[in-house]
Amino acid sequence: MKIKHLFSVLLVLVFGTFTSCELFEKVDDVTFNVVLPLDFGINEEAENPGGMSYFDEALLDANSNADIAKYASKIKEFKIDKITYAISDADPTTVIFTNGSLVVASTGKTIATESSASLANTAETDLTANIDGFNDLAARLLDDKQELVQLNGTFSQTPVAFNVRFRFYVKVTANAL
Repeated sequence: MKIKHLFSVLLVLVFGTFTSCELFEKVDDVTFNVVLPLDFGINEEAENPGGMSYFDEALLDANSNADIAKYASKIKEFKIDKITYAISDADPTTVIFTNGSLVVASTGKTIATESSASLANTAETDLTANIDGFNDLAARLLDDKQELVQLNGTFSQTPVAFNVRFRFYVKVTANAL
């Protein structure tokens, strides 16, 4: 009987010795997915039939998401999985937006790009990811859960008005305890 208990104790000691503390640290983590919206309302009234460059900024605020707010002080990691955009209320719909990019304002790091977007396209469309930009944005969101994002590109003509909603698909890991 004593040998049976001794074997159990030895097994626990061996398991404890070869198991890292990191494994136990991850046991109390919670991981969840969120979608963070970022809206731009564009109304360029200047008359440029040959086109023009465009620049605007908006605040990506993760604190506005209820799940993130719940774990705000316990978040260990953000991971950007993808970014999409959808255009609405375009006038005129014949305008093309080229060389579009989303950029982390504080570092100038490109997050994602779109070579050409027709304002007639209202379907949700994936942007081309820049993994370094995704990682930079994720690290900055970890600091204070918000970051200023720039939208850059060129219109084929103006005046033009439309709304564009970017959707950041984000995986969040937080300490549940």
